[in-house]
Amino acid sequence: MTWYLKYRPQTIAQLDLTSIREQLGGIFSGSEVPHAFLFTGPRGVGKTSAARIIAKTLNCQKKKKSEPCNECDMCVSITAGGALDIVEIDAASNRGIDEIRDLREKIRLAPLAAKYKVYIIDEVHMLTTEAFNALLKTLEEPPAHVVFVLCTTELEKIPQTVVSRCTLVKFKRPSVEEMVVKLAQVVEGEKLKLSSDQLSLIAKSAQGSFRDAIKILEQVTLSGQSVAQILGILESADPVEFVTAVANGDSPKALEMINNLVEQGANLRGFIERCVEQLREQLLAGEPVLELIARFEQAYVRTRDSAVPQLPLEILAIEKSVSSANSSSSGKKEVSPHPEPVKEMEVEALPVQEKKITKLLDSNLGEVESKWAEVLKAVRPQNHSVEALLRSTRPIGFDGHKLTLEVFYKFHKDKLESDRCRNIIETALGMVLGTDPVPVDLQLGQRIKREEVSAESIDEDIVKAAEEIFKVDAI
Repeated sequence: MTWYLKYRPQTIAQLDLTSIREQLGGIFSGSEVPHAFLFTGPRGVGKTSAARIIAKTLNCQKKKKSEPCNECDMCVSITAGGALDIVEIDAASNRGIDEIRDLREKIRLAPLAAKYKVYIIDEVHMLTTEAFNALLKTLEEPPAHVVFVLCTTELEKIPQTVVSRCTLVKFKRPSVEEMVVKLAQVVEGEKLKLSSDQLSLIAKSAQGSFRDAIKILEQVTLSGQSVAQILGILESADPVEFVTAVANGDSPKALEMINNLVEQGANLRGFIERCVEQLREQLLAGEPVLELIARFEQAYVRTRDSAVPQLPLEILAIEKSVSSANSSSSGKKEVSPHPEPVKEMEVEALPVQEKKITKLLDSNLGEVESKWAEVLKAVRPQNHSVEALLRSTRPIGFDGHKLTLEVFYKFHKDKLESDRCRNIIETALGMVLGTDPVPVDLQLGQRIKREEVSAESIDEDIVKAAEEIFKVDAI
């Protein structure tokens, strides 16, 4: 049994969130029990565990005040997941009106063994509008022997008519201290030896999920690695130092740190998370770091599908240097950018363009150069990595049919020549110029053209490419 299941709360008093213990404890100490609960909050904070505890509390045969005994046949059956009167439904898989109609027909039947039938509907926001309407009718006139527990991570998607007929229980994101208390329980139960600093590090990395925190702790124990190794944390990569380098526009130092991260096999996404946490602490202290947070958040999203894992971080370091240089040269204060929402789009999903050959033939290199920023913007929603690679190129020739791009580094040229990257670029060009996809010819720049680049020099190539981006943008 995984540790998260092994150390799952079994009574109201054992619930990990103090606010939930107090609220549910108050409800069940009274004489009236709501016929429907609506649990809302982030994933991994104990909503389903609390729902099962409610089922036991309502049906325990030897209840101790307002708590289940966890010893009677009914409690044992519910804990094991074998109680026929406790029905758990995953709305993500059973979201249609037919499933809710079937539920409405069955709830009229009396419980087989329990005092109450309890229906736990997880991810309830996934129900269709028709299914919500059918559920609403049941919530308005429920049988006396039925209690609903609806669980959701997205309260805003629940119709207000449904919310108004339930007792709303909000599960907040746990504090680091609450998560450390939970981890300490597991450490004690498994007779482990971890320091409070290590537990705090795990708690911060789990981003508010008890479940994820316990999974990380279990992984640390089973793998034999340290907490730092599991989380990809390196002594040579201090997030405070990196954030400072980026903020100061010190791109050489930032790029060197990124290179060290890659060489030592660090978890880049984990490192970005730690950087954002540092910036968040600065923000709460009153420092103006909104721009940096936006840039790090954007890099975090881009790392998911980047052709070169470290490229989003490198772009972050370079772009900040460029913007700082431009701001200083213009004498104007830089405006904090608001990055566009990241969306992925397949090339095939792009709208089919009508042929406009006349327009294409009339185009010249100057027009392409004037619209190059639009081309980069058109590429961005399809693949951020392609856009990043394309930034290290420049148009050098256009014959009315084919565009010639100069690529400064062989590593970038090889990536851009793949069918997927080429299709994205050619389609974006056609969209901007108002024509069919424009064929692209990639040529390695003469001023740095050299013999075949070895695999060992790829990292050096990337760093130099980043410097080239800086030079081009600063002009």
